Amino acid sequence: MKRMLLAVLADDIYSGRFSDYINHHKSMLIDLVTFTSIKSAEEYVRHNRIDILLVSGGMADEAGKLNNIKKIIILSDGSYTIQQEYPVIFMYQPAGHILKEILAQVAEDDSIPGMSLMHTSKQAELIVVYSPYGGSGASTYARNLCAGMSGSNNVLYINLEIFDSFAEFEGNPDSHEYICGMSEAVYYIKQKKDKLAFKLASIIKHHKDGYNYILPVEDYSDLYSISQEDMECFTDVLGREMMYEKVVFDVGYIHVSSLKLFQVCDLLILPEASGQLQENKQHSFEKLLIRNGMDKVVQNIKYVAMKGR
Repeated sequence: MKRMLLAVLADDIYSGRFSDYINHHKSMLIDLVTFTSIKSAEEYVRHNRIDILLVSGGMADEAGKLNNIKKIIILSDGSYTIQQEYPVIFMYQPAGHILKEILAQVAEDDSIPGMSLMHTSKQAELIVVYSPYGGSGASTYARNLCAGMSGSNNVLYINLEIFDSFAEFEGNPDSHEYICGMSEAVYYIKQKKDKLAFKLASIIKHHKDGYNYILPVEDYSDLYSISQEDMECFTDVLGREMMYEKVVFDVGYIHVSSLKLFQVCDLLILPEASGQLQENKQHSFEKLLIRNGMDKVVQNIKYVAMKGR
């Protein structure tokens, strides 16, 4: 699989620290090379193409003369005057923030080639938590499951609920950060599949309990716009390109796309029924799966005790 080639042209200390971060947080999306002089960069690009070149502001003019570079981004210490031809990133911020800004620009820039889906064995275990009735505590269980697994695994939580249940974000639901979740992912799933991995990497956030997560959709209709093929693309990218060992989907809707997710997941977790009404809904859900030719999915269900809220 082709990966984006990211180059850093800066002083020894900065290049070394950024390289250490990238190497520590290994990515299937990025290959990194560093330079500390224009001369060394010039020699490299004679024989290699660079997708993104991060360059210190003081080297910007000389770097602009280099050939075989798709995009130049300026690393500014605050003194660099913004030029329209080059986007600018503040260099003295956490490397993870810089990387997210880069990936977001890659996702938007059509001049930088995307990535074709890999046809290799799946890397991540896909786990779905779903409840056919309300009040079961499925969302709480899903997040607790992620927190419990995060100590020894690289875990991603994906909220596929109609309404957000992340109480910590309810204070500012109109912020840009709030909407940079599944609604943006759905757009890329449908419009720019080859850039999906880059977009996901730019919107994934880190939870204080140790796992990463993607916020829910801004509007419920985004979930219902996902086709079976879209869902298959989404799970392929998550399972094969994102370096996660466990991906947990917190599903709160029924649609052809969620049925497809039930079909491709490794484990489907449902709450144990409590009382006749819940048992009836549970049986109705199983019958729905069987009517859709998903007998194996029924056999794949794991019922667990959940504390309703």
